[in-house]
Amino acid sequence: HAVFWAGTVLAAALGLFFFLHSRPRDIDPTPPPQLAALLPASVPGWEVHDSPDLYQFSGILQTSNLIQRTYWRTDAAGQRIQLTVYIAYWAVGQASVSRVASHTPDACWPGAGWTNQTAEGLRRQTLSVSGHALAPAEYRLFETSSGYAQHVWFWHVFAGRAIDYQDPYSIPALLRIAVKYGFSRQGSQYFIRISSNRPWNELAQDPLSAEILTQLARLGL
Repeated sequence: HAVFWAGTVLAAALGLFFFLHSRPRDIDPTPPPQLAALLPASVPGWEVHDSPDLYQFSGILQTSNLIQRTYWRTDAAGQRIQLTVYIAYWAVGQASVSRVASHTPDACWPGAGWTNQTAEGLRRQTLSVSGHALAPAEYRLFETSSGYAQHVWFWHVFAGRAIDYQDPYSIPALLRIAVKYGFSRQGSQYFIRISSNRPWNELAQDPLSAEILTQLARLGL
């Protein structure tokens, strides 16, 4: 009985600690950034499509400041190249850092039927533009049951800086986020994801990739 009650009290204390340190503060009234302006709306040689159903996830994500824009073109071999950029923004006080960190591809994509095929040594990659390296990105390779692959790079930006990734399935990891970026230290946040059916070395020299990375670098990368 003593062990049971000790464990119960500890779990309750951890839950209360997590709640108190992950609560949002008053939301910053500053107008949000125009996310669509960060990504080119038309590109020579590329088809451009915005995701019309993106806002169905606003309630879960606690933000309606979202954009997902996909670019398509056909290469010399007749194969389709796809490049997708997703950006979500939270004003100061709109959501805790730990809440934003819980909605990474690792947490969400497997539920949609994607399987993580990432080799352990490749889970971090650095993308560069015009000789300037961005903050290291988390890299994943996901595949569907039919073998369709997506290379994924993502960052979580807090108060103008990319922060260390934390396992969304690990309560201790999310608690560490709550301690480090708790109630009194909140800033605005971005979650940025690039995904493609091609590895980065096939995209890096394209002017579209350079333009996208140049814009994303301004957000804290």
